[in-house]
Amino acid sequence: MRRLLLTLTFCLALPGCGFQPMYGADSTGARPAVVQKLASIHIRPIPDRLGQVVRNQLLDAINPTGQPDHPAYELGLLVGEEREDVGLRENASATRANYRMSAKFELRDANSNDLVYSGTTWAETSFDIVQQDYPTVIAQQDARQRLAVQLADEIRTRLAVFFTKGK
Repeated sequence: MRRLLLTLTFCLALPGCGFQPMYGADSTGARPAVVQKLASIHIRPIPDRLGQVVRNQLLDAINPTGQPDHPAYELGLLVGEEREDVGLRENASATRANYRMSAKFELRDANSNDLVYSGTTWAETSFDIVQQDYPTVIAQQDARQRLAVQLADEIRTRLAVFFTKGK
């Protein structure tokens, strides 16, 4: 009973705290400015296969309706990865690997090329290394894909917070 009363009190107090959704429509049904600003970002091509994977995830996360014809911002990224084998067998072969991906990003004004916002983010996961090559390759590709999604989500969130602050 006490827990129910506490939950009810919290739910009634939440609207009064100034909480508002970052991405969703407001009470009038209008599209928030942050979504419009994210949709106005052109994502520059990133060299190599890893960069393409991260860029594709960012395209889906930031502007799923397609790149803007007249972008207000340009987003450039440098993506890197590293793998560390851990969990060694008696014959010194690894049974597990830690996989880390990092991205340095810069948001620039499309007209003046001035730096507007920049940051660095990273994500880490691990996967099993088995005796057969094929399952290990698939596990590493899956880890790479998961990390690309995490990086794209992190960059989108950081850009959304930046735009929410009124920039």
